[in-house]
Amino acid sequence: MFILETNKLKLIPLDAHNLRYSIEDRRKMERNLGVKITDTELEEPVKEAMRTSLKIVLENKKDYLWFTNWEIVLKKENRIIGGLCFKGRPDEQGRVEIGYGMQDEYRCKGYTTEAVKELINWAFIQEKVLSVIAETEKDNLPSHRVLEKMGMQKYQENDKMFWLKINKI
Repeated sequence: MFILETNKLKLIPLDAHNLRYSIEDRRKMERNLGVKITDTELEEPVKEAMRTSLKIVLENKKDYLWFTNWEIVLKKENRIIGGLCFKGRPDEQGRVEIGYGMQDEYRCKGYTTEAVKELINWAFIQEKVLSVIAETEKDNLPSHRVLEKMGMQKYQENDKMFWLKINKI
């Protein structure tokens, strides 16, 4: 199993089987990953997005890392505390978009920053990636701070959203 590690975290990309379990039976997925079993349930919009991801993962088994959910595991608790994802392969301009979420009780503790940094670092060692982008709601100040700590800069906005970007050095 492919895993990225930081000082405090493990980032585990879900293969097709575990992605399916994350939608249908999270406890089975947690057992498969060897992490603490919780009663965490995903909200229906998240499940629907993951169903779409599963379909794409099954169609792109070789490149599944660009389409799957990456579980964020806090090492000291051996517990899933959030997730990250790419929103597809790098586009023709070498851009890849990242998304992330953290359980409420683990927000504002540096874990999101640590996880996003590691995933961006991994993306930048991939040959076709030239930049990483992210979108965030204008009123989501903690998310702004995470992205700005990465060195991302705003390059676009509308009434509700900011788009930020960092280029490969």
